[in-house]
Amino acid sequence: MTVSVSRTAALRVLSDIRRRGAFSRPVVDAALSKSGLSREDAGFATRLVYTVISAEGMLDSVIDEFAKRPGAVEPQVRDVLRLSIAELLFLRTPARAAVHQGVDAVRHARPAAAGFANAVLRRIAEQADTFPWGDPRTDRKALERASAMPPWLVDRFIEDLGEAAAREALLAGMEPPPLFVRVNPFRATRQQAFDRVSADGALPHPSPPDEWCIRCDSPHEAVHGAAITSGLVVVTDAAAQVAPMACAPVPSARILDVGAGRGTKTAVMQGLALSAGGPADITAVDIHEFKLASLDESLRALDIPAARTEVLDATDADALAAMGTEFDVVLLDAPCSGLGTLRRHPEKRWRVQPEDIERMAELQLSLLEAASHVVRRGGVVVYSTCTITHAENQDVVSGFLAGERGRAFSVKSLADVAGSTWSGFTMPEGYFRSWPQSGGADGHFVAALVRTKA
Repeated sequence: MTVSVSRTAALRVLSDIRRRGAFSRPVVDAALSKSGLSREDAGFATRLVYTVISAEGMLDSVIDEFAKRPGAVEPQVRDVLRLSIAELLFLRTPARAAVHQGVDAVRHARPAAAGFANAVLRRIAEQADTFPWGDPRTDRKALERASAMPPWLVDRFIEDLGEAAAREALLAGMEPPPLFVRVNPFRATRQQAFDRVSADGALPHPSPPDEWCIRCDSPHEAVHGAAITSGLVVVTDAAAQVAPMACAPVPSARILDVGAGRGTKTAVMQGLALSAGGPADITAVDIHEFKLASLDESLRALDIPAARTEVLDATDADALAAMGTEFDVVLLDAPCSGLGTLRRHPEKRWRVQPEDIERMAELQLSLLEAASHVVRRGGVVVYSTCTITHAENQDVVSGFLAGERGRAFSVKSLADVAGSTWSGFTMPEGYFRSWPQSGGADGHFVAALVRTKA
């Protein structure tokens, strides 16, 4: 049996990622764009790579359990075993195909190891139907295996989200990420955009948080369709749209976008302002100049009014104040552990460490305190992350409010922004907090803080 072109491409990418210690997405995009694979084969190769990267640590534990000599498994052989086991356990590829393809791939890479690979894969295939070898609802080890998460992260999800929401989030993390887009009103009306997404074959459906958001049930067609490539819609997770909505942009409002990155939330804010009557006056800051250059380019390509940009360290309150403006709104899209978006960043679950969360929380508090200096009285600071941890979300906001600067601020409820469909994501304090759900939005946190005192 010849190894399929999809698996050959996936193994080449996995080997490259392993050798370079690289993040998967740019390697996948670069490799498959030059591979000459059909759209179907490229899609399967991509699914293989992301499944293996997401489950890497769990797959290694299975290899080590079933192999008689785990320490002697060579890297290129381990790449193949990871891929074949991922097919057996997560993609439910028929055992005969997964085993034969895996053995042939090992025979090509390391002929002497083919018998070993055959024995290991056949033993796992015999038990694949009962994976995750326990009930994830009651068995913590089974939940770790089914979600392909390190034990400490499973514990963290349960501690911070509660048992039911954590289990939902963890199990959704091994599914392909859903695709959401938002209408770009500078290019199209809602109906025009929806019709174009439909004509692209992307199977659109209206989605929370508002009437401008669309879920595409056929992501592959969407990303290659005219709606996205022509800029009629902007790709952005549904829950990520809550932060710019919380800013409530209006025409000519002075808005500071801190940690603006490549400008997706900037674009959403300008669209919201246009719907209210005209563009806002946005200043975007980031510590990375290349991200702001990308922001400029993206806004131009979408016919969205440009933002003023400035490269600076936003933890420096004096540097922010030197801009000479008191802003109506400050959007702080804070750097974070990203644990709410693991479906989109598969390697992160095996790279993030507990100390990273604490380090991020310290940085986030510094950013929030600095941002509080440049919002006018009556103005709003919107604090946003794409993680689910208390330490980076509620604890940062609580720590700020308890401090000297925070005493001038009060919490504004986001219940109206979340709406009735997402009422379960509105916390008692008035914060918005989502978690990954099957076919649903990612995990995001948003708090709106109004400056009530001078």
